[in-house]
Amino acid sequence: MSQGVRTSYKNEVINQNKDTPPEQLNGFARLFSRIPTILHVFLYFSVMGLLILIWAINISRNGLTFFWPMFPMFGWGFGCGFHIILYLSYNNKIRFLSKIRRRPYFGALFITHAWFYISISIYLVVLNVLYSSFPWSAFAVIGWGIGFGFHVIIASLMKSPKKPELKSIHAEKANFCPNCGANFTKRPDVKYCAVCGNNLN
Repeated sequence: MSQGVRTSYKNEVINQNKDTPPEQLNGFARLFSRIPTILHVFLYFSVMGLLILIWAINISRNGLTFFWPMFPMFGWGFGCGFHIILYLSYNNKIRFLSKIRRRPYFGALFITHAWFYISISIYLVVLNVLYSSFPWSAFAVIGWGIGFGFHVIIASLMKSPKKPELKSIHAEKANFCPNCGANFTKRPDVKYCAVCGNNLN
């Protein structure tokens, strides 16, 4: 019984240093588990494939070469990519992302900011290159980049909050009888277990 008590406390302390798997979370966090992510990616590529097929049929019939599926590809791609990024970070698939998510003042908010800044900047640059000779996208990329840079600097300079100290396994198991595992109040006058009579000193 005492071995079981020690094992349970050891597991409790270890689990406090681990992330809770998304499958054990409720609500919004469940979206970051494997099956919803796979379904999202499958739907994205299926619909995009259908749109490209419709575009190709219109080319053969009407001779229209403007690649209009680009807009839903990027639009939905922002959300789909964001879903994948959070899945990888919450499930420790990419160590770098997992470390950032666990860092104080960075977390999922920073990952979200970084993803949308990079992806939308690429989208604006592509639009600029395809449809304009004036580099208007540089204003958006540089302006947003300054804000993103402030986000990085402020998050890096903020002091980490103090974490509550984990009680040691030995300190916790001292409140249990080593013979029968019964819980007792640790006081100087308590010398014997009230359940089995074992000497607690």
